Amino acid sequence: MDYATQRGADRSAILARASVRTGLLADPDARVPISAYYAAVEAAAEALADPHFGLHYIEAIEPAAIDAVGFLGMASRTVGEAVRRIIRYHRVMSEGEVFEVEMDGGRAVFRFEPHGPFRPAHVHITEMYAADCLLLPARYTGAPVEVLTLRFAHPAHGDPGEYRRRFGRMPEFGAGVNQWAVPEEVLERPLPRPDPGLAAFLERYLDARATALPATSPVREQVRQALAEGLADGQASLAATARRLRVSARTLQRRLSLEGVTLETLLTEVRRERARLLLEQGLPVAEVSFLLGYAEPAVFHRAFKRWTGTTPQAWRARALQKGAQERSGGSAGVAKDTRATSRM
Repeated sequence: MDYATQRGADRSAILARASVRTGLLADPDARVPISAYYAAVEAAAEALADPHFGLHYIEAIEPAAIDAVGFLGMASRTVGEAVRRIIRYHRVMSEGEVFEVEMDGGRAVFRFEPHGPFRPAHVHITEMYAADCLLLPARYTGAPVEVLTLRFAHPAHGDPGEYRRRFGRMPEFGAGVNQWAVPEEVLERPLPRPDPGLAAFLERYLDARATALPATSPVREQVRQALAEGLADGQASLAATARRLRVSARTLQRRLSLEGVTLETLLTEVRRERARLLLEQGLPVAEVSFLLGYAEPAVFHRAFKRWTGTTPQAWRARALQKGAQERSGGSAGVAKDTRATSRM
């Protein structure tokens, strides 16, 4: 917000677009919905007519802009230690996004996934993260960073020269994934002002902040949604789900492992919940079986009985009977109330 208004944007217009009260921003410990943050980014980029708002923002700010997490990064001994700490406490800054790094054949490969269905803010936020990873290490270590790969899920836009000047190469647009890589040695570079004592204090503070946050699992929910979308098409395998989420199967497996859950467990959860809902809506058992991706109704029948102790047919009949009774009772109640009103 401060950066946008310094460049001439109307602060009140951005706040209105994001549906955020001015007073809320005065509280450094307050949190705003990620949808409000995305709306503010979109409003700022539009107000400034800046298709490269994300790149320009990162160039203009200091780590203090992300408060304790930024200070912790700068108090680290190396770029790699800073990166690992920022990823560890990423949830304190933003819930619903995925940000990670892994080593692959001498390369440090970063991946980022914005929250929710595609919207204009995804372009700016993704390019912010790319610039953060690729430009700031060069700024603070004094040595250039070779960009080995630079891939964006969003389509090409803006001025190609903006990317060449900053990254030394053009991104691959429409790549289906947000991913960039640098030589692994970049993570070994020392930072100029390491402070182990300050870092330890900030980690204790951020641990407390993270513990106080509501328990959420963006990855688990994304996988559940992807499984639900792929069921009817028979696309509920690990490979198909990973493609839908635009990550590799190995990455998806690792994320789920970190959360102590398997794809099979989530698939069972999704099928069980959807089976009950579809049967309660009165759909034929054979159709429900198909919508859940079962090869034949008999397999669904056995699974449903294992989950609930009863058959799909019995569950459907009971739900329909209950619905009929509720409708009948509701109609009688309305009639009784109407008569009572007419007597007054």
